[in-house]
Amino acid sequence: LLLASSVLAQRPPSALEQMVSTEQAFARRAGVIGWKQSFLEYFADDAIGFADDHTEPAKDQLRQVPDPPKDLQLLWEPRWGDIAASGELGFLTGPSTTINPARNNGAPRHGNYASVWKRQPDGSFKVLIDVGISTPEAVPFAPGFTRAPAGDRYRGTDTVEAATRALAEADRLLTRGALGNQAVAYGPVLAEGIRLHRPGAMPVAGRTEAEQWLQTQPAYSAGTALRAEVAASRDLGYTWGTYTLPAAGATSQK
Repeated sequence: LLLASSVLAQRPPSALEQMVSTEQAFARRAGVIGWKQSFLEYFADDAIGFADDHTEPAKDQLRQVPDPPKDLQLLWEPRWGDIAASGELGFLTGPSTTINPARNNGAPRHGNYASVWKRQPDGSFKVLIDVGISTPEAVPFAPGFTRAPAGDRYRGTDTVEAATRALAEADRLLTRGALGNQAVAYGPVLAEGIRLHRPGAMPVAGRTEAEQWLQTQPAYSAGTALRAEVAASRDLGYTWGTYTLPAAGATSQK
């Protein structure tokens, strides 16, 4: 038993554990040097920055932001996510809190972030995409970190290029379908563990809850699928693009 414990204690961290611990170090670093500088340290050079109607290199976008006050705190913690079987592409999400003593008597502002992480040539993990939303109250998560449910892992034999084309086409069809009805378009492709994040609202978690919420939403008035990438193991990928809602009349990133 002692020998077994020793062997287990020496087990190297998994790719998911490495990614989570990197995010935790990232958050701690923000408490030392400020969120702007820590973002510049932990974002990949090719990280994508989103604006209302365009994208640009995230680091260029960050450098244009004024340095935050030294007493401003941005706190966050990874609580839910997963990584590809190949170990180089993953995602994390969790609650965030901003505390600015000069604003609203220092009352905290709550949010929820979601980030895509990618392993770099030197073996480290860096942020590729980071999107946060404001929420009316603190976002609840189970204690500690929970691995997102994935079901049976994909074990097909298609190439990464073919898988990327398939994911891009799926996102194109989803976006086109949402021009008619969001609930009808999203319904067949919702995973059991889905999380929907929309600005100014509490996240919606779970397939049934997401379907109910989507039924209350208007169709897109415009939308374009722009980018897709999949992991080497083809069991995890991400997409992004733009959409416009008729009530807002403004283009947003999705």
